[in-house]
Parts: sequence; C-alpha cells; structure tokens
Amino acid sequence: MEQMELIEKQDYENFKEELSRKLDETAENFIVIGYILKQVRDRNLYRQENYSDIYGFGLDVYGLSKSTVNRFINMNTKFSVGGNSREIKSEYKGYGRSKIQEMLNVDEYDMELITADTTVDQVKELKKAESVQKQIEKADQENSLPLIRMAAKDESGNKTSDPEPTDPFEALITAFWRENTELYHKVAAGLATPEIAAEEISPSGSMTYRNGVNIMFFYDIDKGLKLRSYEKGKAEITPYTYQEFIEKTRDLDPARVRENGKKVVEFVEDMELPVEEAVATPQPDRDEQDPPYVPVPGQTSVSDLQGVMPDADGISGGDKDIDNVIDGEYRELDENTQRTDTKEAGVKTDEERPYTDVEIKNALSFFETEYSHMIGLQQNTAKRRNYKIALECIRRCYKMYGTGVC
Repeated sequence: MEQMELIEKQDYENFKEELSRKLDETAENFIVIGYILKQVRDRNLYRQENYSDIYGFGLDVYGLSKSTVNRFINMNTKFSVGGNSREIKSEYKGYGRSKIQEMLNVDEYDMELITADTTVDQVKELKKAESVQKQIEKADQENSLPLIRMAAKDESGNKTSDPEPTDPFEALITAFWRENTELYHKVAAGLATPEIAAEEISPSGSMTYRNGVNIMFFYDIDKGLKLRSYEKGKAEITPYTYQEFIEKTRDLDPARVRENGKKVVEFVEDMELPVEEAVATPQPDRDEQDPPYVPVPGQTSVSDLQGVMPDADGISGGDKDIDNVIDGEYRELDENTQRTDTKEAGVKTDEERPYTDVEIKNALSFFETEYSHMIGLQQNTAKRRNYKIALECIRRCYKMYGTGVC
C-alpha cells in the first residue's frame, strides 16, 4: 500500500512538471495537456495535495480557470487519437493553437470544410453560419407552436405558403460576384480558365465567402469548392469544381451582377417600361461619368449622319417603312400600325415619328448596357466607339425621348 502511494506521488510530480512545460509549447501539445488533466482528474491525483477536484488543482497550481480546464479536456476528446491519448489525429497535425481552439465548437458535420490552410478568421465565419442556422431553427421551433400556427393562417383558413426556395449556389455566387466585379467580367467573358479563377480567388489555397446562413469554401484547383448550405431544416455540404463554378457564373443574368453605383435596368415582357433596381451607391451624372466622345480626324460623327437620321419633321434620307429591332423583338411599321399617341396629347403621330417611346428607351438602355460592359472589360475598340456614337445620335435626335418631341 505504501509502495502504491509512492508511485502515485511520483506520477503526480512528473505530470505536474510535464504540464508546466507543455503549457509553454506549441498548439499540438494542447492535446497532451488535456490528456494529463484527464489523468489527474480520473485517477483523483489532485487529492495528493488535498484539492477537492480538478478545477481547484488547475486554478491553484497553474492559474487555469474552470472553463480553461474544460477546454483542454474537450480538445483532447475531440482531436486526439481514440479520444483519450497523447497523440493528435493525423489530419490535425500542424494546426495552430488558435485554430484548434476555434474548431472546438465547430459542428462535427462541418469539420471536413477545414483544412491546414484554413485561417482562424475563416473558421469564425463558419461558426457564424452555424449560429445563423441555430437562430433559424429556434425561430422555426417557436413558430411551430399551435397558437403561432393558427395566427399564421390567412383569412380563408389555409396556412400561408412559404416563398419558393432559391438555388443557394446561385444566390451565393451572385452575391460574391457583386463584390468582385472585375474578375466577374473576365469569367463571364470567357477570359478566365478554372486555373486562373482558382489562383485569383484563393491564392493561399483557402478562402471563404459567407452569405447569411450559406458559406462557400474556395480551395486550390485540385480540391475545388465546397458549399455549406442550409435549407428546409437541413444543412448540406456540396462539392463543386472550378469548371462548374465558371459555368454557373456564365449562366447568371448579367443584370443581377453589376458594379456598385451602376444603374440596373431589366427588360420586361410585353414592352412595358423598364424597371430600375435599387443600387448601393448613387449613379454619377452622365456628364461626369461619360464625357462626350470626340471623333478622331476622318472618323464618322453625328454631323455626318444628318441626312439619314430622323429630324423634327419626320424622316429624311430613307423610307418611312422601317424595320425596328429591339433586343430580338421585331415590329414592322406600316400604314395599318395603330398607336396610342395622339396629337391632342401633344405627341407626334406615326407620319411624324416612326418609333415609340418604349422602343427609344429600350434602345438607349441596350446601348448603355453594352457600352458600360465594354468599359468594365477595358475594351477600347471600334465597336465601343460605335456604341458611343449610336448613344449620342439617339440622344440628340430625341432630346426629350419620353415625350415624343425631338
């Protein structure tokens, strides 16, 4: 019995000495610290100095709070081989101390998202996505109570329907490209290969982008991407290649991905007036953003087109039967064409003016969109100058295009 007490005493002293050293060493030794604390706790070795529990021992001898002791123990349980050993799992070797501590509270389901290249801040973003998920689940649980469900029904007694779910992959990359417009133009125009996209987005081999509850992990070209999404009460991790990422980007509606401060115009069916979307920053005045273009010597200018463009009295230099093409929609004007424009309203008639207000607005929107796109791509080509001339021609001939007055 006395011999056993001496062995216990010696083990206790050895553990104390080793623990002191490990507290000053690298992060991987946190696993060893947790193991030692477990041994002192499970074998009641703290009683050698009359401590009542492991927490009193940790605080009095090493200044470790109760939460810190528990954290070391939990780290050993989660990251050591077998959950109770001195050796860290091979997949976590080389991880920093701070990252290991942040990973302690990451859901086990999401651990596959974290690699050796993942930073502490990226782990924190993942935990934020998990936090948003928990808030949604809590709200859903509260709303599922009988009284809440009754209040959510409409007047007809039917439960209000949920909005149609959107593709989380599409929603996330749309938000991502709104903040990375320069690279977006390259990808959308086919100027960036998957290798280029991977290098520019994730040069270190790890980058994250979070949009609410959904978060994307960008790795290197070989590992690709992983989307962690939450929908219909379930979290899912979906892998993608950079090629799939590029293909999805090219399928996006360009009107949904615009530079901050640009005016977004959506064309709607049945030739209705364009609908303008709200944007983050106001658009600068046209004169400041887009100074009048000065043709080079010998280049066609607006003044050279006076004989072929419509003037205040109708059409000169061409037939009055004109094919009008507006973004793929065709309308041929003839003597039977009916208009809502009337002279009583002060608007010119068919004979005086061959184009409707909607057509003029759509033409301007089309050329503005194409011209802005070329500016974004930094394409200083003849085509860009031609779009510039077309814009100025239309604006000059229809100075008040919303009223039908040239």
